Amino acid sequence: MSAMLSVLSGEGIKELDRRAEALGVPSLLLMESAGRGAAEELRKWLSEVRGRRILALCGKGGNGGDALCALRYLGLWGAEVRAFLLGEPTGPAATEFQAFSASFPENLKVVREEGELEELADWFLWAEVVLDGILGVGVTGPAQGLARRAVELLQNFMGLVVAIDLPSGLFADSGRIPGPAVRAHLTLAMGALKPCHLLPPAAELCGEVRVVEVAYPPSAWEAVPPLALVLDEEHCSRLLPPRPRFGHKGTFGRVLVVAGSVGMAGAAALCAEGALRGGAGLVHVLTPQPLFPIVAGLLPEALVHPAPASEDGTFAPEAAEAALKLAKNMDVVVIGPGLGRTPGPAEVVRALLTEKIPKIVLDADALFALAQDPKLLRKKHGELVLTPHPGEFSRLVGAPAEEIVPEKIRWAKEKAEEWKAVVVLKGPPTAIAAPSGPVFLNTTGNTALAHGGSGDVLAGLIAGLWAGGIPAVDAACLGVFVHGKAAEILTLESSARAVLPSEILSALPQVFLGLERF
Repeated sequence: MSAMLSVLSGEGIKELDRRAEALGVPSLLLMESAGRGAAEELRKWLSEVRGRRILALCGKGGNGGDALCALRYLGLWGAEVRAFLLGEPTGPAATEFQAFSASFPENLKVVREEGELEELADWFLWAEVVLDGILGVGVTGPAQGLARRAVELLQNFMGLVVAIDLPSGLFADSGRIPGPAVRAHLTLAMGALKPCHLLPPAAELCGEVRVVEVAYPPSAWEAVPPLALVLDEEHCSRLLPPRPRFGHKGTFGRVLVVAGSVGMAGAAALCAEGALRGGAGLVHVLTPQPLFPIVAGLLPEALVHPAPASEDGTFAPEAAEAALKLAKNMDVVVIGPGLGRTPGPAEVVRALLTEKIPKIVLDADALFALAQDPKLLRKKHGELVLTPHPGEFSRLVGAPAEEIVPEKIRWAKEKAEEWKAVVVLKGPPTAIAAPSGPVFLNTTGNTALAHGGSGDVLAGLIAGLWAGGIPAVDAACLGVFVHGKAAEILTLESSARAVLPSEILSALPQVFLGLERF
């Protein structure tokens, strides 16, 4: 199993269970492992469980069994515990019910009809903490019947809610919220993360998420590929391109930034500096003639070239020739920031793609041009990295953004395969997918990145890393991770609302130093 946290579907977790049982690990042992692990995590989270009043609200399946097991351990460690069961437990959960009954025979109640749930109000008044074990990963639609009513009642509980595996009412495989759902303060994900823990809007109901290790045999993990892997510092530190001791500016790659229009000079400058901060040895900028002195003044480290401009201040169609001439001597071309949406920029995008420039990062208005001429992505092209936010991705695929965000893992993977490109479907969280291999999710960053210009920095950063000699998907993963980490560092002592993209650039050296020393 990868050192990175795995994201599994509900079916993936069930397959893990089946594989473990086939290897001789009974389901009851897995439930004991999960329940004991959940109890230990909750004890850490609460600091002390002795004397705490904890109620478990349990369904009759595996999720309820995990909750009962956790509650039994918490009671044995000194908590005051009660269990409220929605029906007679089945399978291994029935054994957990018997074990709880043996230790706390007076502290549980089984109900079978909605009318009997009225008593829950008094139990909620008694409890400080409720363990939500009503529904688990087997749910694919809205909660029904007794479970639905219990979920609705739990929504009104005023104390701490701890979800076992996932808040009841959520669908494990998506960020969609199909019906009434529990809002948890803490979610204890069993064995692995599920998409609902990371993808909004469902992730907003999960609170803090902690993964509980379950005693699955290693060979069971190897047989169940994850939907996605969550990027971490250890993995990203290994992705850093080398910096040879005797390297020079030609060693670390050449990047061409094709960007800008009148009023958008900053986009070109931010992108170019992103490429430089990503380690590129030389960065050239092609920008419309009126912007030439502005961009040159904003970034003295870059080599700035003027190109023919239209009356509106965007690239004229003739600029395509200048772009192609410069691109031939570059390792990576990044195009799009502040480009504008007129015919001239669209012609520059088309020319770079149809001439099969080996490596291109497409961002912002370059993605708009692609959406207007989607056949360009279906033609043979060089290596591409696309960096759309959900709105831009929506135009590219013809689906509403609100349908894309909860299914981000699936969308990124499908389109990376279809377009034969690396897709960076921006977050939070950001999904990075290549034509083959796993999807990566990045969870670094915060709302400091919610400013115009932040994406320009990221596009340049990916290009700079890619020019350093690492594969496209590695450059994308590393760029997104570092970009988010810079925002986190800046907001340790500053408000996220006031952090600017130019300050993200200034924090990148510190982030890279941390990765180099990891």
